[in-house]
Amino acid sequence: MRHGLSAGVLALCLLAGSGCSSDAGARVAPSSQVTVSMPATRLPGLHYAWVPMPGQLPAESDPRVLDPQFRARLQAALDRALQAKGYQLAPSVAQADFLVAYRVGVRDGEEVMLRNEGVGSQPTPQATVECNSNGCSQMVVPGGDGAPVMDLRRARYVEGALQVEVIERSSIKVVWRALNRGTVSRNDGGATRLDAIARETLAQLPAATP
Repeated sequence: MRHGLSAGVLALCLLAGSGCSSDAGARVAPSSQVTVSMPATRLPGLHYAWVPMPGQLPAESDPRVLDPQFRARLQAALDRALQAKGYQLAPSVAQADFLVAYRVGVRDGEEVMLRNEGVGSQPTPQATVECNSNGCSQMVVPGGDGAPVMDLRRARYVEGALQVEVIERSSIKVVWRALNRGTVSRNDGGATRLDAIARETLAQLPAATP
């Protein structure tokens, strides 16, 4: 079936069953941001059906999001969120009023920060190292050979994105689109967390109207 779905912007977020780790023990706190790039006041009917949205970016080919069990749990969570808004899953595409498609991707990232032990206990991003007559700041520490080096902290994390599109079946036109993006934590692949992500992603989707 050719339904002309757009690739959208995949800024990578929220949905891997993988944990964040760091070679320095640092951790990037989970975060998320939902952007509705195509809002709607109502959808064209009550009944929906799923259609595939082929992956187009490398992050969508990551084994963590291609796993069939993960994708089944994610789609089930989106089903529950849709049904909580009053929509019903149609027996077939031909019997649906509108179609729903999603794309999801993840990738690994690393954040490099300079420590500043003199200001609290958290690392603070800095652009320069300041020195004065009393010496340099605590962001500079002796290296293995005694030479001064930057006191860097590296935090590894996983980021990804979930994009959901609603398509009018008769015209094959996208009528609503949202992107949920951010970092992920170790337990984001569980059913409870996926339910929360699905509700968050579809929060601005209009509720069904008879």
